[in-house]
Amino acid sequence: MENIAKLDESSTIVSVTLHENGLKKDGTYYATVSRNKATFKNTLAEIAEANKGIDPFQLQFTAIIMQKQILKFLKQGKTVNVLDLGTLYPAMKCNAKGKSDVPENSSFCVKFTPSPLVHQAVGDISIDKIVYADEAPEIRMITDVKAGVCDDTLTAEQPCCIQGGHLKIGGEEGGIWFAPVEADGSYNKDESTWTKVSDSELFRNKPKELYFFVPALTSGSQYRIILRTSFLTKQKDRKKVLQSESDIITIN
Repeated sequence: MENIAKLDESSTIVSVTLHENGLKKDGTYYATVSRNKATFKNTLAEIAEANKGIDPFQLQFTAIIMQKQILKFLKQGKTVNVLDLGTLYPAMKCNAKGKSDVPENSSFCVKFTPSPLVHQAVGDISIDKIVYADEAPEIRMITDVKAGVCDDTLTAEQPCCIQGGHLKIGGEEGGIWFAPVEADGSYNKDESTWTKVSDSELFRNKPKELYFFVPALTSGSQYRIILRTSFLTKQKDRKKVLQSESDIITIN
C-alpha cells in the first residue's frame, strides 16, 4: 500500500483568470478558477492529521473499499449518492438526428450532480488575484543570476532570468529592450533611446523563462524591460505583436 501525503498548504484563496469571450466577440469575459489539486492521498492524509486516533493505513483501506463499491454500483447502471456530496449517474452519449440513427450499443459516460452541501462549501472562497488572459507576455519574476537574488536590480553584462508565461520571443518585431525610466516612473516612448538585447545574448528562449545577458548599461540608471513577441507556434506567428513591461529595474 502506498504512503499518503499531506498537502503542503491548504487555502481558501484562489486566483481567477478572465478570458475574452471569443464566441460572442462582444467584449465580455468568462472566468476560470486556478486549481490547487487535492489528490485522493491528500484527502486521506488531512483526515488522519485531524483525527490522530485513526490509523492512516486503515483509513486508506476503508476508502479503497468504498471506492470499489461505488464503481460496482455504476457498473450495474445504478445512480450513486457519494457521501451526500452529490450524485453520480450513468448517461448516454447520443447525437442521433432521428429514431433510425440511434445505435443499439451507444457509449455511456458518467455525470455528477452536486448537492447543496457542495455549493455551500465553496461559498467562503476568497479571490487572491484576477488575471486577464490576453496571452501577452506575463512577467512574474526577474532574477539577477550572478547575484542569485530576485529584486529590482540587475548587473550590467551579466545573465538575467525572467520567469512567467507566454514569454517566448518570436516574430520579426519581437525582442527584449531596456527602456529608460522618466521622472514619473513611466518609460521613455522614444524607441531610439531603448537598448535592445541582441539575439546572440538571448541564450534561453522558452514560454516560461528567458535567459539573456543584460546590455552594458550605466550603473545606477533605471529602466523598464520591454518584451515584444508574436510567437504562436514553431510554424506560425501571430498577426498581432504582444507587449509587456516590467517594473522599474535599477542597474548595478
